[in-house]
Amino acid sequence: MTKPLSQDEIDILLEVRNQIGEDEESGYDFDDLASMIAVDAEKKVNPYNFKRPRLFSQDQMRLLNYVHDAFARDLSVYLSAQLRTIVDISLTSMDQVLYSEYVMSSAPPSALYVVGVKDLPQQLVFELDPRLVIFMIEKLFGGSGVFVRKPREISQIERRIMSKIMSRAFRELEKSWQQVHEVEMYEESFETNAEFVQIIPGVEPALVGTFDISIYEQHSFLNICYPYILLERMLGRAGIKQWLSSTTSDVDPKIRSRYEESIRSTTIEMRAELGRTRLPISELTSLEVGDVIPLQQKVTEPVRVFIGDRETFRATSGKAGKRRALRILDVNEPQPFEVYES
Repeated sequence: MTKPLSQDEIDILLEVRNQIGEDEESGYDFDDLASMIAVDAEKKVNPYNFKRPRLFSQDQMRLLNYVHDAFARDLSVYLSAQLRTIVDISLTSMDQVLYSEYVMSSAPPSALYVVGVKDLPQQLVFELDPRLVIFMIEKLFGGSGVFVRKPREISQIERRIMSKIMSRAFRELEKSWQQVHEVEMYEESFETNAEFVQIIPGVEPALVGTFDISIYEQHSFLNICYPYILLERMLGRAGIKQWLSSTTSDVDPKIRSRYEESIRSTTIEMRAELGRTRLPISELTSLEVGDVIPLQQKVTEPVRVFIGDRETFRATSGKAGKRRALRILDVNEPQPFEVYES
């Protein structure tokens, strides 16, 4: 029985026919046509490992990224306030691995907090860079804070000091999960070697969220390891539907009008830059009233208009009545503003 042609193969045949009709001498032979179809088919083949199937759907991965992005922002704000310095935390990856692979990737000594979840029999693991723990303890006691080069084990006293920080980290993670599944977390044990932490068998799948922590241009890490069976219970279809409905539902018209009114009444700095120049310090200190400073910009060139620190418009200068004014000539492509949390 002959194999039916796919829509892509039919499109290729029609393309070849059109080209032959336009120029008969530059047509394809059947070998060229077969190779084109084979190449097109190869492009659509995606590798799949049947020994390690993908256990999380796209909706679930979107939800997991949303939850842990929120956790990273909230924990960043808390640590910045506690350590009196800017702490930037960002989610770098959410990877599905075998639990044995996670254990092998964790080099001792480390700071591993085994966390229990109320009403659920499974546990998860918080892994902190021990250099980060030492840095935070030093900052909490008023020190300048230095990242040691070689990590060491965390002492019993340091663990007790860190208990307050970790309790708050658990609360922030609970708050991030709140829209999906109500959870209550608590510390069960502490280990410095991942080989002694057996929350599930090594052949069982797990999901590892990796966070990058940046302080004083020094980079550290935080890992959260979830057993798949725990996430399977927390990411039920009901939870995903509830999250999707809460993020896509229509806003109350009264609330929307209140937001719009607040935005319209918000003032923002807008400034026009007529030009730039460079002056030696000797000339700058000798400037007097009436001196003329030549700019590098020509009169015919448009004026750069800034909203905050972003160049948003190009304009030409002039007058509107008795006031100086600008006429917008061009609008630059908008870019998202960066928000710095402290």
